[in-house]
This record gives sequence, C-alpha cells and structure tokens, in this order.
Amino acid sequence: MLEVPIYLNTEHKNWKATNYPNLICTQVEKENRGQGRLTWSECLMLALEQIKTPLVLYFQEDYFIHQNVRHVLIEQASDYMVRNPEVSHIALTRHCSYGPYEAHSEPWLQTIGQNARYRISTQAALWRVDVLKSYLNSLENGWMFEVYGTWRANKRKDVFLSAKWDQMTGGPAIDYLHTGIIKGKWLSAIRPVFASNGIEVDFNRRGFYVPKNAYLHKLEVAQKLLKNPRHLLNQIFK
Repeated sequence: MLEVPIYLNTEHKNWKATNYPNLICTQVEKENRGQGRLTWSECLMLALEQIKTPLVLYFQEDYFIHQNVRHVLIEQASDYMVRNPEVSHIALTRHCSYGPYEAHSEPWLQTIGQNARYRISTQAALWRVDVLKSYLNSLENGWMFEVYGTWRANKRKDVFLSAKWDQMTGGPAIDYLHTGIIKGKWLSAIRPVFASNGIEVDFNRRGFYVPKNAYLHKLEVAQKLLKNPRHLLNQIFK
C-alpha cells in the first residue's frame, strides 16, 4: 500500500501522533494575517497551497467509515488519473453525485454527466489539486460550494468520473455514514458504529439531528442562498 502524506486541515490547532508520522497539520489560520475568521473555502484554498502532489484524496472529518476500505481500488483510480491527465476527479463513494451517469470505456468507472445533480460534491474523492482550487470561491461555505460549484461545473468540460459502487463491482472504495454530524448534531445511526469500534462519546453534548420535511429543507436552502443575492446572481449569469 502506498505511503502518502496526510494533511489535516485545521484553523489553528496542531495535532501529532507517533503512529501517524506522515500527518501534517495545515494550521491555515497562521496564513490569515489578522483578517478575521476564514471561510470554509479560504481554509481549503490555503490547505491546498501546501500540498505538493498533483492529486489529493479529499475527505471530511465527519465521515465515519464503517466498512473496509478498498485501498487497491483507490490506488487503481489514482494510477488512472496519473496516466490520463484529462481526468479531473474520480468519486470513491456512493454518496457522490446524484447523476445521471454515462458509460465509460473502463468497466469499473462511470462518467458523471455534464448536467448531473451534485456534479461537484464534498464527498470522498480523488481530485486533481489545480482543478479543485479552480472551482473554489472565497465567499462560499461547504454546501454553497456544492451548489454553486455544480453550476460552474455544468458549464465546464472537465472530465468527472466515479468508481462504481454496486455489489457486482465489489461495493464502494470508501463507505461511511452520510454524514456522522449534520448541522452540529449527531446522526443517530452513528451509535452502533462507535459501539462496534469501542469509541465512547457523550452524545448528550451535541444531541441528535432530527430530519426536516424535504420541502422545508429546500426552502431553507433557498433562503440561505438569497442572503447574498449579488453572489447568487453572479453564479447564475457567470
């Protein structure tokens, strides 16, 4: 298995462990130069500036893996991107784009359609670093990046792929609960995952997320987007 550096994207805290000698904390707040708290996108931009490799495996801190990782498939996907520089992104989980998908010449891959929902997502995936940077906007948080980033990706011809995750192909390369924490609250399904791994957590400190009605959720998203109408219009007409 490949030995690669692990970048932990932090604002100011540092974390070290002897069993992870290849762990690097980005501590991006040090680059802020007293301009106030950074946005989600600004933090990611500064972290990506510290990565020296052309590819990065992006993963968020609240994705709690509950199945064995298919590291051979991840290595296969990274090797494919190295050999095919036109490929910008390979999703590695079933929680990526909603599709539609198109057939690909490699039977273990599928193409994320040009007009696919969540063509851009923050789910586990291999990214070409320069392409990921090109989609970021300093005004956006994570969910705005997924919405507006998808609009930007719909207009660009970058090659976005996904490794197939059906049981006939062996399942996803990385599987996890989607997601462990929602709006600062625990997902209730996380309990057995932690219990089976001997992880003890005081769930009362955060409480558990209660799903909202789908229509109310869409209304809430629309209201949030309208809080910055200038940026919304710029993304529509850009």
